[in-house]
Amino acid sequence: MAFSKRTVLAAVAVMSLTSMAAAGEAEPYQLSPGDTVEIGIAAIPDRAQRAVVQMDGNIALPEVGMIMVAGLTASQLQTRMQALLPTKIFHVRLADGREQMVVVKPDDVTAIIVDYRPIYVTGDVLTPGQQAYRPLMTVRQALAVSGGFSLLRSRAGQTGPDPVDLRRDYETLWGDYTKDYFHAARVRAELQGQADFDKQTPQGSPLSPSIGAAIAQAEADGLKVALSDFQQEQAFLEKGEKDAADQIEVLQKREQVEAESVKADQEDLAKVTKAFDAGNLTNTRLADVRRALLLSSSGALQTTVELMRARRQQEDYVRQRERNDNQKRIALLTDLKDTNARLADVTARLHAASEKLQPTGASTQPLPIAGETIRAQVTIVRKVGDEWRKLSADEDTIVMPGDTVEARFSSDLQSAAIQ
Repeated sequence: MAFSKRTVLAAVAVMSLTSMAAAGEAEPYQLSPGDTVEIGIAAIPDRAQRAVVQMDGNIALPEVGMIMVAGLTASQLQTRMQALLPTKIFHVRLADGREQMVVVKPDDVTAIIVDYRPIYVTGDVLTPGQQAYRPLMTVRQALAVSGGFSLLRSRAGQTGPDPVDLRRDYETLWGDYTKDYFHAARVRAELQGQADFDKQTPQGSPLSPSIGAAIAQAEADGLKVALSDFQQEQAFLEKGEKDAADQIEVLQKREQVEAESVKADQEDLAKVTKAFDAGNLTNTRLADVRRALLLSSSGALQTTVELMRARRQQEDYVRQRERNDNQKRIALLTDLKDTNARLADVTARLHAASEKLQPTGASTQPLPIAGETIRAQVTIVRKVGDEWRKLSADEDTIVMPGDTVEARFSSDLQSAAIQ
């Protein structure tokens, strides 16, 4: 019966290690320092010996000595023991006190791995450190025996504020974040001349959807008013510019007519003066012609002045429109910069509030922060051959003896919920 039990155990161990090899790595598991093996002989049931693989790769067996086993698979260990032990002489003491020599047959020998090197769990878990390994152990199980995910393992035993107050502060910060989030979206839309923006509440918000919708709608209404007011102001200036252009066109035509009138009066004056000098006209006629030239010249000069004034007014309207647009962009860019700075500050405070809200010893992921998607990343550090490798893993990945499992929280938006 003892023989059959050990044989079954050996078969189970081989099957387990074969499964681990298939699930975790290409090669079967090889013995390393820290593993514990059990060597049994069916003919001597009470002589089952357990031995730990030493740092030099040997195990020590009474009546046998030091045996190198490091690097052997479970089946190779069985083969080596079946080859080695039958060459040794074993004595057993009978009930009557006599000693009897026992002949060991290869089929009587069993060699199994009963304990494996421990694994090590580090990172964002409740109780990081060394954990016992069991065949076919998964990352999920390794994390479970380490207390699960936690960001607050160092806070055990600490006292702090009332959780109700912390929750209130957390939700207040979320309110501030949501207001600045939608305000930044509204400012970006106004900069681009768009009449609407995305009103989707930031991901992970603990606030009621109606609150987020109300904040978004208030910003949307403000955007419409601001765009309407700016467009009306620009339309007024454009109309003034157009009116000035129409006035300039009328004055230019009048200027042309008056210039022709002045030229005709000048020619008439020249003829009358010549006739007056010849004694053919009276002084009165010469005075009338000079008065007509003076009046036409004054009218032409007045038209020129009005034309200059109209052109200057047109330029003023153009400059005012450009100045309004530039001042608006400068104000919006300044507002957006200040809003982004507030968002970064609130995001940092939300991180702190989220961690404070985790119950002491909590084995859960942190509360969501300002639009971030929180997830756990698991990496296995494993020695393959003579080198250590980092392998990406999920919670269903099979771990191997001696592995170090690193669990870390990560997010898609570490420092900026603002793009």
